[in-house]
Amino acid sequence: MIVPEGMQASASEVHRYDYRDSARYWNVVTQATCLAISTLLVWMRMYSKLLITKAPGWEDFCCVLAWMGLVAYVVITFEADKYGNGIHIWEVDESDLQRYSKWANTSQIIYGPLIFITKLSVLLLYLRVFAPSFRSKTFLCIHALIWLNLGFYFADTIVKIFECSPRAKIWDKTLKGHCININIPIIVTSSINVASDFLILVLPIVSVWRLQMRNSKKWGTSAIFAAGIFACMCSIMRLVVSVRNKTVKDKTYDWFPEFLWTSAEVTSGIIASCMPALPTFFRHFFNRARALISSASTSYSSRSAKKAIEVISWPASRSVRQKTQSSGGLSMTELCRSTNCELDDIEQQPEEHTGRIFSGAGYTTAGAQVGILGLPKVVSDSYTSESRGAEHGLGYRSGILKTVEVDVASQRG
Repeated sequence: MIVPEGMQASASEVHRYDYRDSARYWNVVTQATCLAISTLLVWMRMYSKLLITKAPGWEDFCCVLAWMGLVAYVVITFEADKYGNGIHIWEVDESDLQRYSKWANTSQIIYGPLIFITKLSVLLLYLRVFAPSFRSKTFLCIHALIWLNLGFYFADTIVKIFECSPRAKIWDKTLKGHCININIPIIVTSSINVASDFLILVLPIVSVWRLQMRNSKKWGTSAIFAAGIFACMCSIMRLVVSVRNKTVKDKTYDWFPEFLWTSAEVTSGIIASCMPALPTFFRHFFNRARALISSASTSYSSRSAKKAIEVISWPASRSVRQKTQSSGGLSMTELCRSTNCELDDIEQQPEEHTGRIFSGAGYTTAGAQVGILGLPKVVSDSYTSESRGAEHGLGYRSGILKTVEVDVASQRG
């Protein structure tokens, strides 16, 4: 193995290939965090668009494609870990260096389409929200950004594919041919990314402040779109790393941060793309939670009121029943006196219009409805009698007047 000058390792460090058995710690932490956040946000976004608003757009499907691309990129980073990613080059086996170079080149090739589809998801959202007119300046600006990014990332991908001639020289330096300094295109790409990210960040905020709405609403909406600032920060950090690695020799170790910042940059783009859909998602579930809590509270209050009514009605109905059985009947005045009701709550009917309700061998007369404790004057009918055909039995006409149970004596027909 050819070791660059100044990078000789001690004898104990050479041929230690335990890196093959485990991924790098910071790679695991970074990729797991990026996948967890992006997966959750994409799920919330698609739930809102497919099940709540039921109006998905092309920007939503682009976001899903960006998430799938991120998953593929994460797999590539873990594969690169098996062949020395994040390990000093003198500690990596020569055969592993070739495999590492293949995976590193694959990650560089996939970077362009992945970043473009992420930005396309954001720009298509802006196109639908802020540029309904085909002749507006915002519409033209968004389309200009889309086509410029498409052309740039297409060219960048072609450069990464054919950086060496023949192509196999990318990972096998013993072959005859020539290669470009791939770090130069990486720096150019990172610089364009920073400029593009800032334009995408500023565009919606400017559009929001042109709308006719309260300032508080403008600040809140701007804060949602300002999530793109994280993408700007990640692209800046990736640019810093790229510039630092312009003349890299220890590529397995020095390229490692680029893997991390690329995943963070794509995840930040997905976050910025999903943020506008989150208020709909949370509003939907908060409303459902409020409805469930309100329903449970109403049900509990109804049960409590019913128990209170039963407690109040039991002694009153018992007193009325005792007087009814002893005297054979009660006048409306006596009935109210027994139950502490107000005379104004009585609706009396003439004697001749008193109705008779026949049931079996007995009948019941009723001539008033009573409302107690300010409750409606509604009688819930129920009839209880002694066994039919009983020679001397008394039946009872029971009416639940919301707060008391009233028993009126019945007579045989």
